[in-house]
Amino acid sequence: MHPFGGSVPLSPEEVEGWRAWSVVERDGGYVLSSLTRAEVWEPGEAFAAVCSRKRHPAPGRRCSCGVYAAADPNELARLGRIAGAAVGRVSLWGRLVEHSRGCRASAAYPTRLRLVCVSCLSDGRGESAVVIDRDTSAGRTRLRPLCDDHANGRPLPQAGPVETALLAAYRVDVLPEEAVRRIVRPDRKRRGPSRIAAWTAAAAIAVSVAVGAVAVTNDPARVAASSVSLPPPGLVAHAGRQTGPVPRTGDDGLRTVPHAKLAALSPFPTVHCGTVTGTDVVPTLSCADPASDVFVENFGPAGEHRSGTCSTYTVAKTLRGDRVLCWRPMPSS
Repeated sequence: MHPFGGSVPLSPEEVEGWRAWSVVERDGGYVLSSLTRAEVWEPGEAFAAVCSRKRHPAPGRRCSCGVYAAADPNELARLGRIAGAAVGRVSLWGRLVEHSRGCRASAAYPTRLRLVCVSCLSDGRGESAVVIDRDTSAGRTRLRPLCDDHANGRPLPQAGPVETALLAAYRVDVLPEEAVRRIVRPDRKRRGPSRIAAWTAAAAIAVSVAVGAVAVTNDPARVAASSVSLPPPGLVAHAGRQTGPVPRTGDDGLRTVPHAKLAALSPFPTVHCGTVTGTDVVPTLSCADPASDVFVENFGPAGEHRSGTCSTYTVAKTLRGDRVLCWRPMPSS
């Protein structure tokens, strides 16, 4: 199979979802971490997904890689024993694959956060944290926020200062308490204790296999089909997507590039090429132009925290409106 075959197209807009995180102590502060891996979500930086098993950009169409988010906050009440210490809203962008319960993407950053009682969330309901317990058994200090009931009267540190420091580090707003209390597993009241324990074990295995997938599903992935035309019409040409000439757009010199590799590497139905200068990238009229030495391999929002869109192959970044374009060297023949 071609290593880049079946690549997922880019979504032109950011998507909002719901996630849960672990919270760990680091250098006197606090950072978010993925639930099933020791992957830190660095403050002020986009979290960029990487596939650990295959050589393709995450998320893969036929792979479980990518940053997961649930469409419904009640999905967070299904985490069982791996329930997180913080929950909140997350913004996703770049390559995007949709599922029946949520989606997975190539880049993400939290937009709202709140510390929650890990015991309550494990039991299938959301409750804001009041105090903080700590777990040092895994070689790093993980926070275990608790409500008053699950603190059992122990004299533990208050959760407020920790939550304030976490929000300041990521420069995001707090998730309203009402939103946390609406997190309830739909079938929680109908299940007996034994069925809850069985479901929790099954859910933990499924989520671990999916690498933190709170929105995983058995249904085939429904891929977002939207695309963006960048740069404006007249500055691009199709690459290997048709056998005849490209329809005229009012500019001379447009022609088809019979280059299957370039077409496979680009996420767009129309490939955008250019020439790198000292401080910029000048779009070329055609990818067949001998002056073309780079093409757009990805794009994403250009605002704060959104730098994770580009890959290690990126050699130049330019701004086009409110989007950052990631330019990659033209592939060899």
